[in-house]
Amino acid sequence: MATSEATGRTGASRGPSRRRFLSGAAALGASAALAPLAAGRVRAQERKTLKLMSWEQFQPGEKDGWNAVLDKFNQSQSQYKVEWTGWPASQYASNVVIQAQAGGIDADILMAMPDLAAQTIRKFKFAEPLDPIVADLGITPSGGHAFLKQDGKLYGLSAIDVNFALVYNKALFEKAGVKPATSADEWVETTAKLTDRPNQFGIALTNTIADGGEWWFQLQNFCLPYDGKWAEGKTPLANSEATVKGLELWKRLYEAGVPQGTAQGAIMKLAADGRVAQAFGVNPTVVVLRATNPDIYPNLLSAAPPWASRRSLDRIHPLMALNTSKNVEGAMDFIKFAMQPDIMAELMETNLYVIPPYDLAAKSEKFKAFLADKPWVSGFNEAKQVSPIDVMGDFAYVDDQFGRIIMQNFQRALQPGGSVKAAMDAAQRQLEGLAARI
Repeated sequence: MATSEATGRTGASRGPSRRRFLSGAAALGASAALAPLAAGRVRAQERKTLKLMSWEQFQPGEKDGWNAVLDKFNQSQSQYKVEWTGWPASQYASNVVIQAQAGGIDADILMAMPDLAAQTIRKFKFAEPLDPIVADLGITPSGGHAFLKQDGKLYGLSAIDVNFALVYNKALFEKAGVKPATSADEWVETTAKLTDRPNQFGIALTNTIADGGEWWFQLQNFCLPYDGKWAEGKTPLANSEATVKGLELWKRLYEAGVPQGTAQGAIMKLAADGRVAQAFGVNPTVVVLRATNPDIYPNLLSAAPPWASRRSLDRIHPLMALNTSKNVEGAMDFIKFAMQPDIMAELMETNLYVIPPYDLAAKSEKFKAFLADKPWVSGFNEAKQVSPIDVMGDFAYVDDQFGRIIMQNFQRALQPGGSVKAAMDAAQRQLEGLAARI
């Protein structure tokens, strides 16, 4: 295992005290025997704590892989100790923004969703450049890192790169005699055929305000089926024809086969139990399903988004060193440690991450072999990746507020007789008010 830069920068071991030395040879012998243990305790007590702010410590199927990275870093040197801080994903971005608006983020290392990363870099200016880490490791970050650059400097390195595709249970598809849809209309028809409420549901779609960010991240994709955007610059496009048609598609799927009014966690449990045929989600969806019920894993496959462009949002979640930290050097050491090919390859294999942050396959035979036997990866690779930043215009920096406005209004359209167009007209007016404040 490679060693971080921090290795070796420990304090000097403390020898026997003068009193112990003068107490005689026997006491000296006992003291000498105990000295390494005492020194170890002193070093452990003197370690500087690094706070890693994230949501991953709450994620089934992913937290164990990340805990292993933290443990390895903590054991690799004696200057720092990394500990978790943060909130579950549905609460995470808004809570971090609240701290940032108050003047600082209470962490040394930040793991961020793409919109939060953009705000941290461009709006709050709390990020430290990571170019020295890239140079030291000799890596080439993936093209998706472009939005993490400003003035030629890179401020984040991907910890998790996820894009959306159709994850499906091939056993349920074969039983129903259907194949993954390739068009929007076919998708609705297939979903209906796969639905037999309450025993089986055709599709898992997050659909409650309580799931906040989780719902918005998924719903955010639905400007893409008809080649729309949520905004252009400071001009919201919530009630544009393309966006309304995309949300109407979501509503048709919702009516055809979604466990309506059900929390995201409960929906995923239904899917793991073999009672949901497909999900529109990111590749960690497979991780969660496998963790919940390993027996379902062999039945999972993926397909590209079922619309002509195959475009789906690619969400890069970088690690960032915060320049407000008192331990910036330690934060950089941790990120460099995590990005080492051997460490990153093991994390990706443990957590079933399939999109590497850099040219990892060229630097790790283990990762190259890992990718070779993952048939469920194909749909994610076939999707045409689009950054959320590209569809949000200037609202990328207030993405959580934008999403709340969309969800609150769209929820009314899901009521019997509700109109998507009327809901988005209302959202448009509110978003124009938001535009005046950004």
